Amino acid sequence: MEEKHLILIGLILTYILVVYLFSRIGGRREIGKRRLFWISLFLTPLLGFAFFISSQHKKLVLYTEKRYKCEDCGYVFSEESECCPMCEKEGKINPLKKVDMYMT
Repeated sequence: MEEKHLILIGLILTYILVVYLFSRIGGRREIGKRRLFWISLFLTPLLGFAFFISSQHKKLVLYTEKRYKCEDCGYVFSEESECCPMCEKEGKINPLKKVDMYMT
């Protein structure tokens, strides 16, 4: 009788491990890890896979940051300065222009 219980516990733990490993790839999709885990746990991994396939890839969220760009040499700096440090080494004094750069 105990051997049957050990086999059953082993099967349950294996099932949960498979569901967990499968849900790890759900983080790359809009469905997410948690939702895919619970769907796969209660409705079988096969149905979870169907939800995974129907889900879209996560979209990158773009945002802007203020940067400072030299018009002459094209370098972009994160800190404000009166003139371009790269051009200043060459003896030129070029003012930096504020720009908004897209970041991910």
